[in-house]
Amino acid sequence: MSRTDCISNRNISIVYSYLQKKTGGHPSLFNDLPFPADRYDTPESFFLNEDEWTTYDNFHRIMRRAKDLSEEPFFYFNCGSSSAMLKSWGRFDYMVRFFAGPDDGYKRVPFFNYNINDTKDIEVILPPYYDKTLKKMRVLLKVSYHSDIDVNREFIVDSYRRGIISTIPTVWNLPAADIKQPLKSYNPVILLNEEPEFRGFNLNASMEDGNLWVTDPIDRVRKSVGKKIVLLSERLNEKEVFLGRYTELEINRLNGKNPCAILITETVRGDDRIILKKGEIFASPYFVLDVTYGRFSWLRRNLQIFRAGRQGQDSETHLVDTINNLRLNIKARNKAYDKLKIVNEELKEAKARLEDYSITLEQKVDERTQELDKARKELLVLNEGLEEKVKRQIDELNKYNNLRRYLSPNVAEKILSNSDTLWATPRRKMMTVMFTDIRNFSTFTDNLEPEELFSLLQNYISEMTKIVYRYDGTLNKIIGDGLLIFLGDPVPMADHAQRAVMMGIEMQKKTEELKKDWRYFGYEFGMGIGINTGFMTVGNIGSEMQLDYTVIGNQVNVASRLESNAKAGQILISQRTYSSVQDIVEADKIGEIMVKGIHNPVLTYNVRCLKAF
Repeated sequence: MSRTDCISNRNISIVYSYLQKKTGGHPSLFNDLPFPADRYDTPESFFLNEDEWTTYDNFHRIMRRAKDLSEEPFFYFNCGSSSAMLKSWGRFDYMVRFFAGPDDGYKRVPFFNYNINDTKDIEVILPPYYDKTLKKMRVLLKVSYHSDIDVNREFIVDSYRRGIISTIPTVWNLPAADIKQPLKSYNPVILLNEEPEFRGFNLNASMEDGNLWVTDPIDRVRKSVGKKIVLLSERLNEKEVFLGRYTELEINRLNGKNPCAILITETVRGDDRIILKKGEIFASPYFVLDVTYGRFSWLRRNLQIFRAGRQGQDSETHLVDTINNLRLNIKARNKAYDKLKIVNEELKEAKARLEDYSITLEQKVDERTQELDKARKELLVLNEGLEEKVKRQIDELNKYNNLRRYLSPNVAEKILSNSDTLWATPRRKMMTVMFTDIRNFSTFTDNLEPEELFSLLQNYISEMTKIVYRYDGTLNKIIGDGLLIFLGDPVPMADHAQRAVMMGIEMQKKTEELKKDWRYFGYEFGMGIGINTGFMTVGNIGSEMQLDYTVIGNQVNVASRLESNAKAGQILISQRTYSSVQDIVEADKIGEIMVKGIHNPVLTYNVRCLKAF
């Protein structure tokens, strides 16, 4: 179900920017359109505010008006495809900088769709991958309209949407994507007879005995151009989807699950455009977009990530919005004060004219002046309070940005709510530290494409990070395929050793789940883990220009040595760690190892599993 105001004004900003580029003016674009006049002075100020939403009918009227003003036949697609070049999608342009490349952009199409309309849902049914046959990247998108939206009215919006999606690679200086649409949800009879874009062709479309008939717009001959079919599902990523396979047999009578559709059997042209294209399928349950685009190089991706890393965080954008809103409040109060000053001047003039007739009026003017002075003083106090509030918000933002580099959101929020600080002088503390590493990873990388390696490694680190956050661990460093994690600081916890071992067991279980993805590329995926408990130094180490919140000491070296001795699937722990967890885990004694800087050998255990209780 869609809400009443179902279209974000970000869409209107895109239309407005493109029309301005094409014509240089747009005097009648918003004429006679309803808008909240109680909050906005002009239609332009409302429709160009990207934080507002408008109605379905308003957006359609603006789109069709813009096309008429531009006098451009393929206006809708070109308008959508202009959004990247003109950067007319508003604050979304800020977010794009954080994407690693066009693959990342297409994965987030559902998110952007959700934030610019409430008429349809978009799902990535086949994530970006390299198609060796096409020698291009490929992604499949599924577009499903809400039940209360008439999909047959969405022809112009569909073209506009494809224009936006095609332009995503151009953000990274790649050619625009090619988009095919093997499945369309339109009812061809309604679309061809009622859509204004086709009405002038007088197609007189109709369904007769399972066939689609139209009057050819060129030779005016009545002909059959389509036929009824039954769609066949395909299994993709463990889901049943329709991608264009079909049969002419009436299998629907057998199982009742396969929907009917209409296959276009002959291309129909009108003037300089193709109205129907042979092979297209109409009346399908949803739209499918088959998107192909150029490959984004590993070097460009690293440069993009580097640039994104130097940009401010999303929370800084929220802070800017907050400050801007505060400034707007100040301006509104100043405007109100100016109006009161005008009233005061008018009263003073009245006093001069009526002074001989009314002493009472003079007294009222004096009282009014005193009220204005009081209002001015209150306004000054308010301004001072706003400045202090902004300063506090900036301080809180700095603290939050520092904490989020290391800690799970729950831990960071807990520290902030208790007014704790992470930036004290380095100190000695009893903690537990863990090292992890993928076994034989360097030999595996020699036989793998950088894009494939990046995808596997990104998924692995993402899953490991989720587990670290569940146990309130601090993810200190990511060194290639290795992780350094510690527990017990900045949030004190008495059970840091138990948490570390349980976290290691869950990581090894998750590694088993990920093996199938790595086996596809010929690699037997496995991870070694080393854990040690002891006193170590924790805190910020470095200079004012560069700080690193970390742990150091001989006990850290012990954990590192344990990890280097661990085989794939093993969790090696020291005697100190084992003493804290022996009641909850099954473990085998391995033997002693020597560690540089530690005089006595370290007794080592291999953790097999948690004990059953």
